[in-house]
Amino acid sequence: MPDVDGLALEVREPLGEDELFLLETALPPVMAVVALADRVATMPGGDAPDWARWPAAQLGAVALGIRQAWIGDRIVSERRCLLPACGEKVDVSFAITAYVAHRRPRRPRNVLPDGENGWYVLGRAGVRFRLPTVEDLLAAVTSEDAAATLAARCLDPAVLSAKVARTVDRALSALTPSLDGLVGGACPACGADVTARFDPIAYTLTELRDVFAGIYRETHTLASAYGWREKDILRLPRTRRQRYGAMISDERSLL
Repeated sequence: MPDVDGLALEVREPLGEDELFLLETALPPVMAVVALADRVATMPGGDAPDWARWPAAQLGAVALGIRQAWIGDRIVSERRCLLPACGEKVDVSFAITAYVAHRRPRRPRNVLPDGENGWYVLGRAGVRFRLPTVEDLLAAVTSEDAAATLAARCLDPAVLSAKVARTVDRALSALTPSLDGLVGGACPACGADVTARFDPIAYTLTELRDVFAGIYRETHTLASAYGWREKDILRLPRTRRQRYGAMISDERSLL
């Protein structure tokens, strides 16, 4: 999968339990990705990441890494040309590996590590800041003032002039580039540019839910054929469960 924070996370094959979690969770998208990653992703060597301290901006790469491990590296999305005289269907296609690599982080010259783990100092301005973590993001979205909460946790001082705030924003964008952006190509019929906003977290959750929607019927098929309990079926890896389903389908087609 794509490198995340300089390390390639290891993603195991989904179990039926993982598929059912993704289909039935009521968690908001960011929290759903964190919970899914906590179930299926580990650091090289098997250690569990501390997701609470993970840079929030890198959750998009984590989501894409899970998608890449389970479905593949290439994303193909269909759009329509927006020119009224055209309206042709357009396939927008790109590789996850290339997409993530194009947005690799860099450290601006005026930003230096501040000694304390995770903190930076902004040149002559003397402003200290750190990258917002998942824990910071969750604290912000559950507070009455998300911006003020993030500033209090990640900036020193927490109140900045508009000019310095813009400089800090640019530094954060360089240190942890967002994977949420525009993708597109040319319409094959008229040559017009076709673009679409790509949200890696929302896209991954939607696509995986579409792929996993058959878990209910697969569980019913295995339970009906073998008399297995639901919880035992849901503990099977996806490929093994599908092999059993294919065998049942083959036998029934001969009747």
